[in-house]
Amino acid sequence: MKLLDLFSGIGGFHKGFEKAGFEFDWVGFSDIDKYASAVYKYRYPDAKELGDITSIRPERDLPDHIDILCGGFPCQAFSMAGKRKGFNDTRGTLFFEIARILRHFRDTEKPIPYFVLENVKGLLSHDDGRTFAVIYRVLTDIGYTVECQLLNTRWVLPQNRERIYIVGYIGKGSRAKVFPITENDELSNELKKSAQYTGTITSRYHKMGDMDTYIKVNKLKQIGVIGKDTIATRVYDSSGISTTLTDGGGMGAKTGLYRIPEATKKGYAEAKVGDSINLSVPNSKTRRGRVGKGEAQTLDTGMQQYTIDKTAIRRLTPVECMRLQGFPDDWNEKGMMDGKVVDMSDTQRYKQAGNAVSVPIVSMVAERIKDASN
Repeated sequence: MKLLDLFSGIGGFHKGFEKAGFEFDWVGFSDIDKYASAVYKYRYPDAKELGDITSIRPERDLPDHIDILCGGFPCQAFSMAGKRKGFNDTRGTLFFEIARILRHFRDTEKPIPYFVLENVKGLLSHDDGRTFAVIYRVLTDIGYTVECQLLNTRWVLPQNRERIYIVGYIGKGSRAKVFPITENDELSNELKKSAQYTGTITSRYHKMGDMDTYIKVNKLKQIGVIGKDTIATRVYDSSGISTTLTDGGGMGAKTGLYRIPEATKKGYAEAKVGDSINLSVPNSKTRRGRVGKGEAQTLDTGMQQYTIDKTAIRRLTPVECMRLQGFPDDWNEKGMMDGKVVDMSDTQRYKQAGNAVSVPIVSMVAERIKDASN
């Protein structure tokens, strides 16, 4: 089989299809991030690097047929965290590059049998649904039956990451082939039974990083306050969080809790060992949902998520981020650049984790495609 992996990142789609039992004799991958592509080349040395999707010429660069096309096309244009310019953002127009490649194979009478696309939940609501309607119409006009569903990584991993998956296949179907997938169906339950995907954040994963990753509370710098200036409402820079509380609650021998300033009625949320704390916007006075109960919140490229381990607060490690996305621990430790194996910096590893698709979610979709194609 042949796989075309667009906006390929560090190979999450490829890895997910592999876990579902797919074997490929040709793989082409396309990404403009040289560090992500370096990891891909290191992990899949036989794959063909295609560079920028806008430069791909199917008649020149691709085989005469492709079995599966996949891609997590850029989400920033549709994300709630961005400015949501959609197709007015050059990143939003890259969807039409996918359509261009699909159309080429249709016109050569060798249409790609299946595609799988992934994007943020905000794609569905962008421009009152008109953006998604355009995407749906373009794909169906090419000749695909299109199915889609919101899938959440938390079904199998301790990360609350909701994404829209769009699957297309050639021909008209009398019934859905791939979706729905539910939290408690056979596929997700099989993953939950695996030791890799059970437990809470801290108990799930052996040891959560090294001691030198811990944040020293007495070195933090206050940068703001939510409401009246008290120990419970102070906000600190992105290298840490507020100091430990006393008397009024907080972290103590009896309670074992941290109170994290939030723009809620209480003015704070309680975090305990095993919870995550998001500090991506530490001085926001309107920020809510900073604390993830027993799970990480959605990983992003800046990776300002922390966890409580015993009585210390520390940033999630790159290894933990890989685990939260379903990759092996060392997946993006190294890359291949200019023919040499190089170490990836933590900054790049965090960015790659935030941009990646969740491997077990892809695997569930791939399993359904395998069943449908047999």
